Order: sequence, then structure tokens, then C-alpha cells
Amino acid sequence: MGRRHDRTVHRTHHRAGPGPVPGDPTVALAQPRRRGTAAGLLLRSAVLGVAAGSRASLALAAPTLADPASGRVKRLGARLGVVAELTGDKLPSTPSRLDPPGPQSRAVAAALGGVVLARQRGRSVILPAATAALFSAAGTWGGAAWRAWAAQRGPDWRGAFAEDAVALTLATLASRTRH
Repeated sequence: MGRRHDRTVHRTHHRAGPGPVPGDPTVALAQPRRRGTAAGLLLRSAVLGVAAGSRASLALAAPTLADPASGRVKRLGARLGVVAELTGDKLPSTPSRLDPPGPQSRAVAAALGGVVLARQRGRSVILPAATAALFSAAGTWGGAAWRAWAAQRGPDWRGAFAEDAVALTLATLASRTRH
């Protein structure tokens, strides 16, 4: 009887690899904490997508800056990216955001921002990424229409700064975290 007990013990201690085995009903795996609702995440992704349509750098910078776990280097890189885009947008040599690959690159940036939002909240990334990419079109074409309208009524820089303010506000609201 002792010999049979030894084989049982041997079997229970032998595993295919280190750590818990996924699918083993006797071991509870740590799951990321889910924060907020799925609908709330999709709304945030849509708002971030609109902001990214205006200023693509905000798609990744806003969630990075809002995340308290982001390191100093990430935060510095995010800030520099936003400042570079806000400055470059005002230069007369900057091409139209409507010329390819402008809309496509803004949609990709927005989708990546949706992925970051979803991961920060412990959620699936597919729908937030698709939602952000879809809504980036509103920011891209809406922002271009706003700038054209504003340029007819005064200097272009005024319309550009107003668009910056709206995009920064939307990105901040979409990315804010609760503790």
C-alpha cells in the first residue's frame, strides 16, 4: 500500500512546465481586474478615436500619461510626441491629413489606443480597437472641415489651436482612470 501512495504523490508533483497549468480546475489563475463596463470602454474608445483623428499622437500618449504605472521614459516620449505633432501641424509645409496615408495611419494609431485602453481595464481588445479606428474618421474629416471653415473666418492658427484644445480634452476624458 505504501508503494502505491508513492506513485500517486509522484504523479501529482510532476507537471509539464513551471507554474500553474491553464485549464487545471484545481488551480485558480490570476486574472486582471476588470474596471468599468464594456459599453463604457467602447464609448471611451470612440472618443479617443475622434481625438486621434485630429492628432494621431494622442491615441497612445493620452492612455500612457493617464496610467500611473507608466514610467518616466514612457511619459517623456508621449509628451514629446504630442508636442512634435502639435507644432508640426501648424507648419505650412505639413501635408493635408486627408492625403494618404493620413487617414489610414490615424486609424491604425486610434486602434492601438483602443487596445491600450482595453488592456488597462482588463478587457478584450478587438471591439475597442475597431471602435477607435472607426471613429478616427470623424476626427480626421471633421477636423479638416473645421479647419477649412475656421480659415475662411480668420487666421488658420486660431482654428488649429481650437482643434488642439478639443482633441486634448477628448483624449484626456477618454483616458482618465479611476482609483
